[in-house]
Amino acid sequence: MATDEFISTGIEKLDKLLEGGTPKGFSVLILGGPGSSIEILSKQLATTGKVLYVTTEETKEEVFETMDRFGWNKSDVEVLDIASQYSQAVLSGEQKRVSVYQQRSKIKLKELIEIGSSGMPPIERGEEDFLAILSNKVKSSKNEKIIINSLDFFLSQYSQEEVIRTIHASKISNLQNKGVLIIIMTRGIHGDVFERKMEGIADCVLELEVLQKGSTFERFLAVKKMKNYAKKIGIARYTIDSDGFILEMIERIM
Repeated sequence: MATDEFISTGIEKLDKLLEGGTPKGFSVLILGGPGSSIEILSKQLATTGKVLYVTTEETKEEVFETMDRFGWNKSDVEVLDIASQYSQAVLSGEQKRVSVYQQRSKIKLKELIEIGSSGMPPIERGEEDFLAILSNKVKSSKNEKIIINSLDFFLSQYSQEEVIRTIHASKISNLQNKGVLIIIMTRGIHGDVFERKMEGIADCVLELEVLQKGSTFERFLAVKKMKNYAKKIGIARYTIDSDGFILEMIERIM
């Protein structure tokens, strides 16, 4: 198949494992646990093409610091910094709470009795809808790649049903844009049923696994699913060095 039907992952040997890269319009789910270095992989995938990188755990500055440390190109990376927006919302909410407490502490006894007879005044809350921010940004994005790191944040703030609906909509937008949507999620903490649902939505599923053998650890990347490309199912051992995510032995699973 022609190479212009694929988008490079930015990692040469991962492109080789996928026999050309990721097909245009595909949604990719990447699952990983503690010690898998999935956060490094997510940034390395942003080193080629025009990229929208959605960060929920690190600030934009922290993302770029890591990319600079590995010497990766970040000139075409647009960052949606939800981590900073969330921190500001939390601090703003706490400041409002303190302010309301201070105001109430100055109210005279007579006023308290009057308020008590009519109920406490409502406290205004200006909470951000981060799932809506994500959805709107993805819909309007014309970037070649969209990387969401990670879905864990949204699952901590919203119901699984709300998150699923947003991912479905994002998948449709990505398909129309003929880009690649990459979703990072921690394995094993959101329930088996939800993981199966996400694997069902995704066109491609990659899983990072860390195995302990004595005093050493072995890391593996498995291609668990590749819609319409059964030949691409395989597994590779990987390491992390000064260049980042390095794939070693590639083994096909037939």
